[in-house]
Amino acid sequence: MELANPFLPEMLAFALPLHGLREELIEIAAGWADEFKLYVAAERFYPSYAVAALPLGADVAEAIAGLEPVRRLSLRRGPFFEGSIDERQHLVRNPECLTIVLEPVTEDGLRATALTSKMGDEAGLRDWAALVREAALGLHRGAWAIEPEYGGRQRVPDHFHTQGAHDLAAGGVHMLSAAGTATFEFYDLT
Repeated sequence: MELANPFLPEMLAFALPLHGLREELIEIAAGWADEFKLYVAAERFYPSYAVAALPLGADVAEAIAGLEPVRRLSLRRGPFFEGSIDERQHLVRNPECLTIVLEPVTEDGLRATALTSKMGDEAGLRDWAALVREAALGLHRGAWAIEPEYGGRQRVPDHFHTQGAHDLAAGGVHMLSAAGTATFEFYDLT
């Protein structure tokens, strides 16, 4: 039997899985930052790790353009603690964030991503979840997950996608799982 560690807070989490274009996800994050006075951090993982904590009111798209290739955005109610040497340390030093992984469109297709948060503060997590739920109202919803090797097919009613991902899929671009070989077919395109 595994006992809970009394020195670590219980972590709660949520995730909204989706397919979305980088530009659309950046626009969503920038809109939230402006509307709710949130701080934004942009992370680049390659060729070396770098993180830029943006001041309130910064032009998010412009800051990302200066740090490319940015792969993850984090939003936070307070300023970010800077000086992290890698992505794990960044999240440990800056808990209570909402994170968005930005996937590029490649010749293979567009990988799934998620709007996620993990924290010990239940009220804070509920606030992030409410923000994400509201944004989800403007997205397309529902997909089939397909395992290509064996042809397995499963309904995923809570998988979302943006209009840009919808248009790409309608044009024949593969919608890929976050990892592995599964693909997605959106309900409203089948």
